[in-house]
Amino acid sequence: MLVKDRGKSIRIRKLEVMQRRVIKLHPKYLSMEDELSGRLAGHFGEQSNDYFLKPFRDFSVMHDLRLTAHKSYFQVDTLLLSPRYLLNLEVKYITGTLVFDHLNQVIRVKDDGSEEAFRNPIFQVKRQQSHLIEWMIKNRIPPIPVRSLVVMSNPRTIIKAPPSNKDVLHFITHSPYLQEKIKMIDKMYTDEKLTIKEVTKLSKLLVRHHCPENPDLLKRYGIEEKDIIKGVYCTECFYLPVVRQYGKWHCSRCNFQSEDLHLATLEDFALLFGPTITNKQFCDFLQVPSRHVAKRILRTLDLSYTGTYKNRKYLLPYLL
Repeated sequence: MLVKDRGKSIRIRKLEVMQRRVIKLHPKYLSMEDELSGRLAGHFGEQSNDYFLKPFRDFSVMHDLRLTAHKSYFQVDTLLLSPRYLLNLEVKYITGTLVFDHLNQVIRVKDDGSEEAFRNPIFQVKRQQSHLIEWMIKNRIPPIPVRSLVVMSNPRTIIKAPPSNKDVLHFITHSPYLQEKIKMIDKMYTDEKLTIKEVTKLSKLLVRHHCPENPDLLKRYGIEEKDIIKGVYCTECFYLPVVRQYGKWHCSRCNFQSEDLHLATLEDFALLFGPTITNKQFCDFLQVPSRHVAKRILRTLDLSYTGTYKNRKYLLPYLL
């Protein structure tokens, strides 16, 4: 049973807005684009791995959990909950070959033959497991076994390791073999440690404690307001700015027309600058010349607000 779905992270959504709106000549634009490309590859790899979990309907499945332990955050890609054990899955989309040596160092050999040091995903998943156990102890969850796996979602990823490195065999699998791996773990844990009611309670507690990451990427990449392209964009062809004529937004590139194209642009604003907007900011970011038109549009959205008249701030519900 799916308890918490997988969606694009706030970080990815912010990067997508920045890719669309930051001027291409900005010195950090290519770095920002590279980060977006890598994170999207990971996101789609995680999504493709979800297919192999469909047969396991007895588990409560949760994606993209971010919890606190030892006064810091830890991330769980996918968590499977059952009355007998919990299974933590760290999904990796990696190109090339991962070489684990006898010292537990990991070298990634890229397709072009170049090599680079790579963070050991086994150490990472062990830390996640330790943090998850600590979190459960802190929240008074009855003791239950926790297992972890690193799942390679790219079927072309090659894993090389000496026979003495038992951790690779124990912790790493490819997506197509995940079902068999889970069946093997299933046979190891037959005693129920939690009731169905307790599993449901744990699922709800995990969702309640989930704290999504919301980084300040404008600051990280040194992007100022002057570097951002303003205006309403077309959701069909992504051209901007579109113009407003007779109560509709009109795209001069693809001729798409809509009354509510401003909704997507308000989401861009919320991701870049935060969850509140004033009439003045609305006019400036959406390039609406009339504050009366802006006020009329804002009124139709029926947004919650604070303050009155000139001090009014409208709440944009786009970071949920």
